[in-house]
Amino acid sequence: MDKLEHLKHTIAAYGKLCIACSGGADSSFLVHVAYSVLGENVIAVLIDSPVLARRDRAAAIEILEKLGVRYEIIEENPFKSNDFTENSRMRCYFCKRNNYTLISAVARRHGITYIADGQNADDALSPHRPGMKAGRELGVISPLAMCGLTKVDVRQYSKQLGVTTWNKPANACLSSRIPYGTAITRERLATIEAAEETLRKRGMEGCRVRWHGNIARIEAPDNCFDRIIHTREITEEIKALGFTYITLDLEGFRSGSMNEA
Repeated sequence: MDKLEHLKHTIAAYGKLCIACSGGADSSFLVHVAYSVLGENVIAVLIDSPVLARRDRAAAIEILEKLGVRYEIIEENPFKSNDFTENSRMRCYFCKRNNYTLISAVARRHGITYIADGQNADDALSPHRPGMKAGRELGVISPLAMCGLTKVDVRQYSKQLGVTTWNKPANACLSSRIPYGTAITRERLATIEAAEETLRKRGMEGCRVRWHGNIARIEAPDNCFDRIIHTREITEEIKALGFTYITLDLEGFRSGSMNEA
């Protein structure tokens, strides 16, 4: 039995699933496979808050609509919690615990016992994912990780099944662009989103703009370096958001680079 068939058998055994969906490659693939196995016994839940870029929100909804799966959107205000705004290294734990609690309420309302997330086998090995601790504490299951599906597996199977996110770059919530210990505000998140949109509207996906006070540090794939350096408008547009200096990180994009500080 290959990994995809293993995943299908595992999902079938649960009977019903409530899936936390962000619109990323992993959770979109999980929703696609679960819906193909369980049909109306699957419901996807999207947590909508200021940490989710508006473009990503729209893309997630488009994916769910196209698939035809039942879904709900929960509007959430993370700023009501000091655990979030203070931005400690456990921020993701507090945020995920709150989100999973909200999703649990949706599951109960629909008579669903199991909540699943899109964590894959590679994620499970990462030492910098406090959100996983919240999931374990609340009994959230991770079918992709359980069945040994890696990031590469997810993309290969997604392409095979026609899941449109098969080549979507990895992404994380906007708050991950702010150094730990620096307060998270609506204004800072909006500024980061606008700065990254400056790159995305020019077709440069997979970039991050890290917020360092009056410095915007761009992390980008190597193949974007020349365009960023030689497109004067990018610097001008990002400076107009309130930054004094715009830098390009020569190490390129690194997922979780803020954990290095």
